[in-house]
Amino acid sequence: MAVRAGATYHSSMKKTVARMLKALHLWEFAFRVRRFLCQFLRIDAVRGAVGWARYFLYSTLLRRLKTLQPATSDVIHNTVFHNMKRVRSFYELSAPRSSLLVHPLSSIRVSKSSPILSIGPRTEGELLNLIGYGFHNVRGLDLITYSPWVDAGDMHAMPYKDGQFGIIIMGWVIAYSNDRRKAAEEAVRVVRNGGIIAVGAEYMSRSAEETSAVIGYDLPLTPIQSVAEILGYFGDAVDHVYFSQDPPPGSNKCDVMAIFSVKK
Repeated sequence: MAVRAGATYHSSMKKTVARMLKALHLWEFAFRVRRFLCQFLRIDAVRGAVGWARYFLYSTLLRRLKTLQPATSDVIHNTVFHNMKRVRSFYELSAPRSSLLVHPLSSIRVSKSSPILSIGPRTEGELLNLIGYGFHNVRGLDLITYSPWVDAGDMHAMPYKDGQFGIIIMGWVIAYSNDRRKAAEEAVRVVRNGGIIAVGAEYMSRSAEETSAVIGYDLPLTPIQSVAEILGYFGDAVDHVYFSQDPPPGSNKCDVMAIFSVKK
């Protein structure tokens, strides 16, 4: 009887192990299929179509579009108004400019499961782009939001714990700050020691007054001039600079970018 009971036990264990291995293989297959499908989000047109569909769902049908007026003067005048004029465009819903930071970021050896915070994404485009490159723990923060992925908040006083994120992306948002060092300090606070911060900004040779005259309303936006200026806002927190791009000589308009690790 003892031999039969032992044989029955071992047979049951084999079946259990076989079921577990089958489930594991199915999970791995599903993961690979999802990763394959997500890679299509790297294409601007596909990302824009997905972004438009989600915007239509959450903003038009579910009416979740809302804006947050900053309680302090840290954010420049007319920031929300200026960005609301662009949020519905197909260009912003696909966010092709985000690739300028996402491409070099994806080449750095970091965990794709590391929590990422995108500050000021305006739409889901940048978040979808990150998902397309394999990052799957993505969150956003903006004064404008319709998405369940994007929290309403001010980058100068973020509603997150110290060291909550492994990667921070500040894509073309720091120029909207009247206190850029304060915004930088907040980013350092919510990123982990050894984490990565990626910053993008637009350089223009024209002044804030000239920009306001061109667009037809007051937008006192002082352009970032160099990578050194960006890194200066973060001060001693800058550790290793992985990637940088300064304006080429004689340029009237270009993108200034820096990706670096943080030491605390």
